[in-house]
Amino acid sequence: MTKNYVFDIGKTEFKDDYSDGELWQDHAKEQLVLNLESILKDAKEYAYFRKNKKDCRDSGNETWLSHNAILVTSQRGSGKTVFLRNSKAMWAESKKDTSELFFLKVIDPTMLMANDSFANVIVAQIYDAVSKKLNKLTCCDDRSKRERDTFHRYLKKLADSMGKTSEFNGSIGIDKILKYSSGIHLEANFHNFVESAIEILGCKAIAVLIDDVDMALDKAFEVVDDVRRFLGCPYIIPVVSGDLKLYEHMTQNHFDEKAYDNKCDNHRLREAGQELSEELTDAYLTKVFPAPMRISLFNVDRLLTKMIIVDEDIKHISFYEYRENIFNQFYHFRHNAEARRNWPELSSAREFTQLVRTLKPSDLNKDVLTTSQEIALYNRLKNWAIQKKSGELLALAETVITLLQNTHTDFDITELLVFNIKAQIDANLYHWAEFEVLQSQAESLGSKKDSANNLRSLESVFKDYARCLQSMPPLEFIFEKLFIGKKVTDKNNNKVDIDSSHVKKIEASNLYRTINPNDLQSGSYRVDDILKDIYTESEMYSTLNNEHHFIFFSRAFELIAFSFRMPKSGMKQLDQIYKIISRKPFYSLIKLAETKVAIDGEEKSNLNSNFNDTLNSTAIALYSMITSWQDMHSALLQNNSLTKLVALLSYSFNGVFTALNIIKGNLSNKLIDENLTDMILRFKYNLLNTIIRAGIYGEAIQANVLVWAQTTTVRSISKINNSERTYTRNYKKLIEEIESCDKGEVAKKVTLLDVKDLHDAVSEHPVFSVFINTDKTVMTMLKVGKAGVDDENEKEVNSELSRPNVPEKKSRSHTIRKPNLSELGKCEVLKKYIDTEYCKDVAFLLQFFHHNTKNINTIRLKIEELSSSGSISGIIIPRLKRIAKAIDMSQIKSWNDESFISNIESPIISNILIVIRNMEDLDA
Repeated sequence: MTKNYVFDIGKTEFKDDYSDGELWQDHAKEQLVLNLESILKDAKEYAYFRKNKKDCRDSGNETWLSHNAILVTSQRGSGKTVFLRNSKAMWAESKKDTSELFFLKVIDPTMLMANDSFANVIVAQIYDAVSKKLNKLTCCDDRSKRERDTFHRYLKKLADSMGKTSEFNGSIGIDKILKYSSGIHLEANFHNFVESAIEILGCKAIAVLIDDVDMALDKAFEVVDDVRRFLGCPYIIPVVSGDLKLYEHMTQNHFDEKAYDNKCDNHRLREAGQELSEELTDAYLTKVFPAPMRISLFNVDRLLTKMIIVDEDIKHISFYEYRENIFNQFYHFRHNAEARRNWPELSSAREFTQLVRTLKPSDLNKDVLTTSQEIALYNRLKNWAIQKKSGELLALAETVITLLQNTHTDFDITELLVFNIKAQIDANLYHWAEFEVLQSQAESLGSKKDSANNLRSLESVFKDYARCLQSMPPLEFIFEKLFIGKKVTDKNNNKVDIDSSHVKKIEASNLYRTINPNDLQSGSYRVDDILKDIYTESEMYSTLNNEHHFIFFSRAFELIAFSFRMPKSGMKQLDQIYKIISRKPFYSLIKLAETKVAIDGEEKSNLNSNFNDTLNSTAIALYSMITSWQDMHSALLQNNSLTKLVALLSYSFNGVFTALNIIKGNLSNKLIDENLTDMILRFKYNLLNTIIRAGIYGEAIQANVLVWAQTTTVRSISKINNSERTYTRNYKKLIEEIESCDKGEVAKKVTLLDVKDLHDAVSEHPVFSVFINTDKTVMTMLKVGKAGVDDENEKEVNSELSRPNVPEKKSRSHTIRKPNLSELGKCEVLKKYIDTEYCKDVAFLLQFFHHNTKNINTIRLKIEELSSSGSISGIIIPRLKRIAKAIDMSQIKSWNDESFISNIESPIISNILIVIRNMEDLDA
């Protein structure tokens, strides 16, 4: 039957006389007892040789050395000191004759004074043990008197022979010779001294326990060498603890100084000296600590599998149950290994005991904790995080403490350390932070077109040496094509109605006077204005005062986080919502470098244009919708406060904004009929995916969602379910785990149902539901980029499509005539699939491919020819080459192969191919 180990928190920490189950190194205990038995047997035999005058080797006058030092080795903090201090108890428990082996107290070389000799300390310990025994004996006893005299005589001889050379300097002639002669007999004098000591102690051998030799760096080699020279006496059993790797390092350093000189010009001599030093180190340690006498303690991972923790309130709990309680407390809804990957793992038994004493099992997952108790708990977590240098855990603890303490202040997500990249780079507080900021953010920019301006702004905010506590996602950079034109509105005039029950509360607010009373009573607010106020920002430094509404998502994320914090008054909530949408998006570059961000404006920009401030009405609409949302999901919010959800939101924050950086980079280069609502849906499904990804217990798919998906897919729930495998498979995994829970897993099932409820609640949050119809269809609105700037620009695009004459261009082999764009410009299918910027070139491609749609190889060759002909602009050439490469790598027979088109990585290429595939339907 497998034996469990016990850790009793209630036991006084300084007491290390552990009983059965509390000593965790069973295998090491058995090996120690066997080694002690073997060495004790040798000691008895050695005594026989020394005393038996009939032995042919004149045993009484000779000494032998035995290499019997026992080495207890393991990494630091694994329990070597406790093991040594319990060695006497282990020996007694083995039911042996305990009187045959005398244990001295543990010697710690780190406690020696600067001029102390370790050999002298050992002699002094033996003398102290013998003196105590002699004091108990009758002074008038002849035998006792004789043993006492013999012991002191050998002690004096030993003391004379242990003198250092420097002590002989005052002697001359015969006195100096006598002193040197005494030193020559050091080994014999030590053996006689020990022999007289064991006679008085009534034992057969003496165990010398030496702890933490590897920590006494300045005395380490001296201690080990004394073990070799003095403690090689068969009557002495040295039991030494330490990390073998450190012994090797310190011994190597000693021999390095003797074997070679780094300043030597002859590299061969240096190499030979290094090789000799390594050989001497191996030989020396093999001699001092022979392999049969080395005892390796189990590492902490082996111990924890059988560890039982005993607490005053929770009598018995396994370590894995305890660890799960920790995760449930601090990593709420983060259930699998990937979601918990940054939890600082234990590296030693010492760290295990310190963790359990810091975060006691009885303090975790209590039904009711006062605010002060919860702050104290997270403060202890903070101390543990600092000890382990875990930036993520420290940021989490500080964030929760801030939320608990600042309940009466306005909500500002930048005050939460886990979301504030600038606050994390405080070198005075977090000098051990390791994650480079500027380099990682610059890498996330890559070679995007807008990298230069963004990089300059980054360098104005972060220094090269800046380090933050945890790996942070890419900031929201400025992508100059990702904006909503200042005059773009919803042509369908979609509006959202607010709950009439909230009107009275709104009338009590300071914002009421800025709202048209008729609009308030009707309760209708424009959806496009709400979306622009949440997802865009126009007030930024620009070279030409550009008033484009650039797209950002961190304000929406802040609103979602804020929604889980239930305020005490409705008016407080309304005012805070207004402040959130009034501030710049918290994780955007324009927030961090407000006066440094510069974008290229347009000459048509007009600072004095009629700008309609809709923030007040948006705040009221959001207040009503968020309040209704909170009422609808009150049970979920009551059981899962913002303090509990911080860990999950932090995980989602990292995953979502990493995905958004990729999505924005793709769209900024390849805008194809993208609307703001499409980008919001990409944001939404990535957020939902991270919630599920963290919440399931099994292995989740870690890919991002809707990165390359076409807009037609993004806008349709059925298409997402059919084609977006990452999200749908993770969601399916969640449902399967819920359904597979048996009767004994009630708690697990409840937790998984909470994850599903959280997913559903976030899916219905007003920042998303505001543009979703009651029948779950999407209100597609707010065209992104230049194609949606204003009506005049749209007219310019149409006129470009209707130009009658296009000059001829020649290829290397034959003349290729561009088609009459006045006809192709009328093809609605072309404008539907292809961005305006590429219409001219794509129209030419359509006619070029018109008569070659059956032969794939011919098309590939034609593409290669066309790419180098100079017949079209450089914008489309890289995409042509990618089409050719895709054709070359695909086993397809015609353009009608759906799998080929759906797997093309570039949306614009996919759309070109769709148009080409439908060429028969075009009147070109």
